[in-house]
Amino acid sequence: MYEKEAVAYFNTLCRNLPPSKTKIHRNLSHGSRSSFKAKPKDFDSESVKQVCLLNSAMAFQEVTRFDFIAHTNPLPVIQRIKVCMRSIFDKSVRAVQPDSLLTNSICVVGDTLIAGDRQYKLNRNCYLIGFGKAVLGMACEAERILGSHLCSGIISVPEGIQEAVKKNPSVQPKSDSMINIIEGAKNNLPDQSAEEAAKKIKQLIQNLGSSDLVIVLISGGGSALLPFPLPPVTLEEKCQMVKLLAAAGANIMELNCVRKRFSVLKGGGLAQVAYPAQVVSLIISDIVGDPVDLIASGPTVVNSDAPEAALNIIRKYSLLDKIPASIQAELSTTNNKKMTYEKEALHNSGTFFHVQNLLIGSNFKALMTAREAALSNNYYSVILSCGIEGLVTDVGSMYATLTSAICEDLCRKSVSNKIHEVFCCIKQQYNVCDDAEEEMLCAVKNVKNKRGICLIAGGETTVIVKGNGLGGRNQELAMVFARHMNENSKSFPFLEQFYAVFLSAGTDGIDGPTDAAGAFGYMYQFRAATEQNMKPDEYENNNDSHNFYLKLNGGKDLIVVGHTGTNVMDVHILVVERSENNS
Repeated sequence: MYEKEAVAYFNTLCRNLPPSKTKIHRNLSHGSRSSFKAKPKDFDSESVKQVCLLNSAMAFQEVTRFDFIAHTNPLPVIQRIKVCMRSIFDKSVRAVQPDSLLTNSICVVGDTLIAGDRQYKLNRNCYLIGFGKAVLGMACEAERILGSHLCSGIISVPEGIQEAVKKNPSVQPKSDSMINIIEGAKNNLPDQSAEEAAKKIKQLIQNLGSSDLVIVLISGGGSALLPFPLPPVTLEEKCQMVKLLAAAGANIMELNCVRKRFSVLKGGGLAQVAYPAQVVSLIISDIVGDPVDLIASGPTVVNSDAPEAALNIIRKYSLLDKIPASIQAELSTTNNKKMTYEKEALHNSGTFFHVQNLLIGSNFKALMTAREAALSNNYYSVILSCGIEGLVTDVGSMYATLTSAICEDLCRKSVSNKIHEVFCCIKQQYNVCDDAEEEMLCAVKNVKNKRGICLIAGGETTVIVKGNGLGGRNQELAMVFARHMNENSKSFPFLEQFYAVFLSAGTDGIDGPTDAAGAFGYMYQFRAATEQNMKPDEYENNNDSHNFYLKLNGGKDLIVVGHTGTNVMDVHILVVERSENNS
């Protein structure tokens, strides 16, 4: 009976160990009687405790053979880190809200509109059009700025966005608004509603004169919200082609290149339709590098793509025999809008003479705000890049490798060449900030008086769809990171001395066809999943990251915010903290 008391006391001591080790604890505490060196005879309760402490120490020595360090349950600490990371993400999204971006970009003084370095005469001659996930807020603010000079407007926005942001006063149109708001493109896929909006936009601007002014509002998601296929190609056929390319791994630049080739309004088509009216295009970027000719497929920018560019992309992914016949036939023609622009609309520099394109918001602004928020939370903060792109499998591995290198150097309490070696590899594949490595080395040296290190990055990754599960690039990236960290922990026991949590989320609030913006990833997830009889590899292979996170921990690792009203790609936040027992 005394052995049972000792076992119970040992279990009490071990109760706060990581949940992934409970099987080991159970095996040790239910070992043979001979494992207890002291024999129970005439023990009082204090003696029982002393005997148990002696044998518990032996048990702990046995436990350390399994390459982990006994410490308190990591989940409360991880929860605290997650709350902080979520706050950092929320602040980064608020910094790129469209109303503030617009207010900082244009203004009206008297009867003059000032946009960048240009001025436009106002005389109730303004027409407003827009398409994209951030356009609702942009349009509401633009109408307030233009006042009575706005004659009419049409915007194409995501389905459900008005309901989602109805409590946000900055994105509510006036009661007597001149703007017609059309919702469409459910799950960011072109549909009949979006096509109807595109046709109405064309009708509004196609007969304007040289004294008229068209304000064009563009943001991420604009391609799906401005579908106007070049006849005889139908919307269904064009969508089929884009879906095939996306599933094959084509990036956003490749997708937009192909979209432009088969569109009436994209690739400079809208600017041509609006000619001779003056056009001011206000753009929030959702593409790495902020190329205005690719954002929403460049409707107000001259298409500089080679005539055969779209065909080469389709061939690259071996899809020529899989696309609809009408598209194959169109590809065989020499038709290209670049060759058919009105000569009067073109400047000798190859730009539109009547168009001003202004970039007013980007991922970099969101990252700078995230960095400031991390600093205010006592983290040593480093911006890695605002141009992370590539397959989630590669990017997730990269973040895990960098995390392991950071932990190793922190564990050594001196900077080795490990971080430098990792950065050398990263720089070959990703567009990294020039001072990122130097700042990271400084962070490792000077983190002692900080809560930890917070690495911040942004961009847009790609998923090759192989299964039929439910998910998005951000949720899958978090899951891939968690898997690699779990695998790394088996080879690098020092990782157990740290808490490393990764956040990947879309600034638009929507990740794939789900209600989540993204997810948190950390190594304990795969251990917990195994204990819950889940098979993480099957979820990953089926591209079913959303259901993985829904089932794991009751969905608490999902990031759900709803439509944010903006879109500047994704934000990645990586926090590394030393465990309290090893600080």
